[in-house]
Amino acid sequence: MSAIQELLVDLRRLQGVVGAAVVTPDGMMAASDLDDRFDDDAIAGLISFLTSTTNRALVEMSSSGLSRFTMHTTHGKVIVDDADNSYLVVITDQFLDLATVVHEVDDATRRLRRLWRISV
Repeated sequence: MSAIQELLVDLRRLQGVVGAAVVTPDGMMAASDLDDRFDDDAIAGLISFLTSTTNRALVEMSSSGLSRFTMHTTHGKVIVDDADNSYLVVITDQFLDLATVVHEVDDATRRLRRLWRISV
């Protein structure tokens, strides 16, 4: 198992986390540990669309780029962190208090940035 895959498995072990993935800006799934109900390609495409349109809007507002995007839905929450040349995606159930996992997500994003620098 690769170090990136291990990082995702570690995130998935957290209570309330139902999936974790690394997605490239152009919508490719680099690695994932997602619940069976999720489609890798659909998640990757959606994350690519959301991050590119959000970044474009931020540029038009003369704001800095996207660092974290959090989406709250009826059935869960999605955290998207910019990891330089990819995005770390963490999907949770609707009951999770994000404050309980934010430290682990921050740590995972830092680890992912280091791993990308080593492997590239």
